[in-house]
Amino acid sequence: MAARSILITLYIVGLWSCLTTITLAETQFIDIDFDSNSTDRKRNVTITTSPAQTLQLHTKSIAFIKPSSQLATDATINLYSRNDGIVSSSDDQVKILSGDCSRVNFSISAVGPGETEIVMNTTSDEIVNVSRAFIKVHIVHSLALVTINAVIGWIYFAAWTISFYPQVYENWRRKSVIGLNFDYLALNITGFIAYSIFNIGIFWVDEIKMEYEKLHPYGIIPVRGNDVFFAIHAAVITGFTIFQCFIYERGDQKLSWTATALVSGSWLFAIISLIVAIAGKLSWLTYLYFLSYVKLGITLIKYVPQAYMNYRRKSTVGWSIGNVLLDFTGGSFSLLQMFLLAYNSDDWGSIFGDPTKFGLGLFSVCFDILFIFQHYVLYKNRDKGSGYEALIEP
Repeated sequence: MAARSILITLYIVGLWSCLTTITLAETQFIDIDFDSNSTDRKRNVTITTSPAQTLQLHTKSIAFIKPSSQLATDATINLYSRNDGIVSSSDDQVKILSGDCSRVNFSISAVGPGETEIVMNTTSDEIVNVSRAFIKVHIVHSLALVTINAVIGWIYFAAWTISFYPQVYENWRRKSVIGLNFDYLALNITGFIAYSIFNIGIFWVDEIKMEYEKLHPYGIIPVRGNDVFFAIHAAVITGFTIFQCFIYERGDQKLSWTATALVSGSWLFAIISLIVAIAGKLSWLTYLYFLSYVKLGITLIKYVPQAYMNYRRKSTVGWSIGNVLLDFTGGSFSLLQMFLLAYNSDDWGSIFGDPTKFGLGLFSVCFDILFIFQHYVLYKNRDKGSGYEALIEP
């Protein structure tokens, strides 16, 4: 009886051991099978590239490509320049070795002035972003001019930013806005609000930035932080100047019907376009471009009412010459920078190929010259009083 109990116990223990062994074997088999399948699984590897490079003509630089993780097999990356005659590479292709995720360097030589992008392709199905990877290269005649242009940019940015304050001070000092044209102010704030919305949208709204990058895959977002600051600051200070028109002496001055129609038409156009964009019939990027056209149109005409008012009054009293001088300084340096950039990159098309931008800058400078001529030549002997009587129609 005792022997039978022992045998039964041994039988149960043996059976349990066999079942455990089989279970472990099956588990081990599954693990092995999973591991073998994982080696055949496609890897999603991305590559990063060198940041944008600026080189002086006839110099060289080192660029790189770096995979995010190790590749299962070697991969060859083919390199191309989108614009011929600007750069040459030491290699038409670079190889990323399997099991290695370190940088792969190659040399870039500056052959001719201009801008281009080094783009890539590969037959490897492990690298998933190669069609979107590129290295932007800017070749210039002189790196010193790059620094000079940067300094010039800050000079005209500062001049344009400060240019709003002399008029504010002049209004406060005189406790009067007589001589400051209301049509100019209405047009100016409309333009700067449109410009602010344009800059904010492209600079901050991810959906719009993605739209822009889709249309310009090798381009750079054209709006910078200082552009956003300038536009918002200009709108706020112009708004404060309008506020001064309500609290200081203004005589019989009022907004003309012409300016009322232009401003109302601009906002009606903006609102209708906004509704169409909300309905999904117009892309948001296109809507912002419409607002930029409003700004461009207003820039063309906004100085006309003030220049005509000065002529009619035969006086510039109430219109700050400090505002004009600073605006002239900013505009002149802006045009100078455009020419230096065109020379340095051998890209004269950036000026004459875009007559709108160049023409608007030149147009503003010409009006500043007219205001300076009115102030210092035509009406320099005018009584420096309030100029109120000159507003009364004969």
